Amino acid sequence: MKNTINIWVGLIVIALVSMASVTQIKKITYSVKKIDTKWYVVNEQNKAMPIEANRNDDIEWAAEGSDMVFQFPQELSVYFTKEDGSTVGTGYYIEVKDGKKLKLKVKNDAPLGRYVYSVLVKKDGTFAEGSSPPILIIR
Repeated sequence: MKNTINIWVGLIVIALVSMASVTQIKKITYSVKKIDTKWYVVNEQNKAMPIEANRNDDIEWAAEGSDMVFQFPQELSVYFTKEDGSTVGTGYYIEVKDGKKLKLKVKNDAPLGRYVYSVLVKKDGTFAEGSSPPILIIR
C-alpha cells in the first residue's frame, strides 16, 4: 500500500513539474520595419530592445516592408528548431519574404549567452538596427 501511494505521489509531482515547465514557455514577438528613415528590429511597443529568451521559447520576427536576410553567428541549428521541432538546416542565415514571419524555437540545449545577429534589409541594401546591433540573449 505504501509503495502504491509513493508511486502516485511521484507521478503527481512529475505531472506538476511538466505542467510548470510548459507554462513557462513564451512566445516572443518582434518586427523588422522602417521607422522614419531607419530600419529597426523592434518589440510590440516599437522599442529596439535585446531579445531575451529562455530555452524552448518561441521567437517570431515579422518582415515589414522588404524581404530580409537574418544571419546568426553560428549555424541556425545550434540555437533553433522550427516551431514544430523540425530542423532549420545547417546554414548561418535564413531569408524571409516581405509580409512573412520567421518563427523559430530556441533549442532546449542552445548555448546560453549574448549573441549579435544581423538583419539585411534587401529593399534598401542596409542592415536593421536593434539594440545597435540586434542582440539575442539566451538565458
